Amino acid sequence: MEENNENAEPAQTAQVEEEHIHLPSPSWAPIILALGLAGIVFGVVLTPVLLILGVVVTVIGLGMWIMDEIHNATASDGHGNNQASNHAA
Repeated sequence: MEENNENAEPAQTAQVEEEHIHLPSPSWAPIILALGLAGIVFGVVLTPVLLILGVVVTVIGLGMWIMDEIHNATASDGHGNNQASNHAA
């Protein structure tokens, strides 16, 4: 027998809207942080100039990542709700 799922679709759609999966926004911060850490490793082996450059790039990458997380934590979820208040319940 063939089942008719037309009647079940609106209920499933409503359930999907309630169970919103949050994905973080795309960011360059992890790549910059990885390059900075690689610079630190190569700087330890090769030259102090590369070590200092690696530390600077690592601090910039960490700062970007922290700012992205602060922005994501205070951003609206698209339904007019604050995401931080959604996780408190």
